[in-house]
Parts: sequence; C-alpha cells; structure tokens
Amino acid sequence: MIAKKVAFFVNPLAGYGGIRNNKGSDNLSLKNMGDSVSVKRAVEFLKGVNSNGIEFIVPSGPMGSMEMEQAGITCSISYYPGEPSSREDTINFIHSAVDTDLICFVGGDGTARDVLTAGSDLPVLGIPSGVKMYSSVFAMNIRNAIEVFNRVCSEDIRYIRAEVDDINEEKYRSGILQVKKFGELLVPDTDGVVISSKAEYPESSVFDIAEYLMDNMDSETYYIIGPGSTCKALLNSMGMHTNMLGFDVIKGKQLISTDIGEDQIYHFVSTGRAKIIISIIGGQGFLLGRGNQQISHRILALTGFENICVISSREKIADLHWLSIDINTDNIVVPKFIRVLIGYGQYRMMKIKE
Repeated sequence: MIAKKVAFFVNPLAGYGGIRNNKGSDNLSLKNMGDSVSVKRAVEFLKGVNSNGIEFIVPSGPMGSMEMEQAGITCSISYYPGEPSSREDTINFIHSAVDTDLICFVGGDGTARDVLTAGSDLPVLGIPSGVKMYSSVFAMNIRNAIEVFNRVCSEDIRYIRAEVDDINEEKYRSGILQVKKFGELLVPDTDGVVISSKAEYPESSVFDIAEYLMDNMDSETYYIIGPGSTCKALLNSMGMHTNMLGFDVIKGKQLISTDIGEDQIYHFVSTGRAKIIISIIGGQGFLLGRGNQQISHRILALTGFENICVISSREKIADLHWLSIDINTDNIVVPKFIRVLIGYGQYRMMKIKE
C-alpha cells in the first residue's frame, strides 16, 4: 500500500520534560508554545517531506494545523481539540481520521500508547520527540523520519509489528526503572525505524571501566556522569549512590552535585574544564538524544565530541554496527568514528550515524 492520505498530529507536550530534567512530561503543563520541543520537530519534519499528492488530515491548532501552516502545507481539519490538548484528544482525533492510509505523529512513548488505545489497525510512523523513548515505533531521528515517510508515500513497502512500551514516570523520577509492554503497532519495515526496544545486558566489564576512569581522572576537571548502570558503576566504585537515571558531577573524586538539569550542566561545561561521561542505550545503540536529553545543542557546541567519554560493557556493544544520535548538530563537527571505552584501557572504535 502506498500512503496517499495521512493522519498527522503532534503532542505539543512531548519532550518538554527532558531538558528540564523531569524524566517525563506527564505531570507538566506547557504555558508557552514556543517552548514546545515537539512543535519545532514537527515543523522541521514537515518542511523536509515531499508533500506533493499527499492529503493530510490533522487536528486544529498546535496538535496539527499550526505546524502545517508554518511548513506551508495544505491540510484538512477533522477534529478540534481542547486547550490544552489531552490524550483523549489524541484518541478522538484518530477516531475521526479512520479513512486514511497512515498515522504519522510527533511524540513519545505516552503518545504511542494513546495511539494504541485508540484501537486503529492503520500503520504508524512515530517522529521521536519524547523523553523516555522505549517503544519500537519511532524513526531513528528527523532525517530518517523524512526518508521513511517519503518512501511510504511513494513505494509499496512491507509493514511489521513493533512494541509499544512505557514506564512508570513517578518511579522513574525516583530512580526506579519499570518498563511495561502495552501492545504492538504496525510500522514500516525499514532501517530508518527503531524496531528493537531498549535492552538490558549483563555488564561484566563495568568495574574495569570504572577503575580505569578513576586512575586517569584530573583533579581539576568536572566530570559530568550520565544515567544508567554503566555510568553509575563509576560512582558506586567511589562509594557514591545517586539516582540511576540522572546526571551527577564529581571533581577531585568528590560528589559536587546530583541529578542536575541542562542549565546546571551548561554551567559546569562553561568553565572550560569539564568532560561528559555517557553510555549507550542497549539494543538501540543511541549515543545522544535518547535518555540523556539534558545534553543539549548548546552544551555539545561547547564541549565538542572530544570532551565526551563514551563507555559501554562489551556485551552491550557486541551486536551494534554503529551509534546513532538524535540531537541538533548544526555547526557542530560530528566525527565519523568515536572511541568507546569497554574495559581497563581497552577501546573499540564505533561509527557514528546521524
């Protein structure tokens, strides 16, 4: 089936909690639409797609027609959501757009769950904009989303079922990761869509990595330690126990600050003596933009990739062919390869795929 009639919508709140270190957006409210991460991503996506011959069915306002207007695309409005919009509006919109070939949405795991709840059998294409991103129904990034959309609208491609997963945000904010599968949706079977969910691996080499990092630390440098068990093994080795899902700062092997947000990270990297230590998302191979949205464009512009230390257990990286990034890299030099520390002084070179 070649998609010619597309139901398109945006969750304006998706991703809003990431840069604010909220680890989710379910409990937030958006007062200024100019702060919406997903609205900006939606416009970028729409400006990149080939819309010729495509009939777009959208909700009104920030859920769809506003972004269409900014991208210069003609559309038909089938639903008028409340202000602010809610998950019920997502479900009602999908019910109003049954006579379409594809559901294309900008959001995160919670949005994918709402699409699933609506009960539609239509294939979907998710444009990633959420904080958690555990589901397997999203394009790798905006560029991939554009490529996949253009293929779906010009070729008769195959569709497969992919998981919709989500977490308990309240437990997540307290450092407890509880992932649950809610169902499956049809997605395009292409390399541009993340088919595998995040995975957990045994991490036999993490304390070798931690020992090497401790042995080579500069006492005058701020080390910004990212989320996840691989990174937290470094802190645990120094007798520190923090939120598994937050960013922490150490200097001189002393804990300076815990569970910090984008603004605080920017403060530390602005000193000129800071390094960021992050790990890779198991199963998906994401380096930046998923699970660590606190690392923003302006932070990356200051540090460059040369001040980012990537660590991973051997098991987590064994089946990965490249690392992916889902972050704005305008005016930033992205290397073709990056070193990944996998043991005591042992590295593996990995390709970066934007």
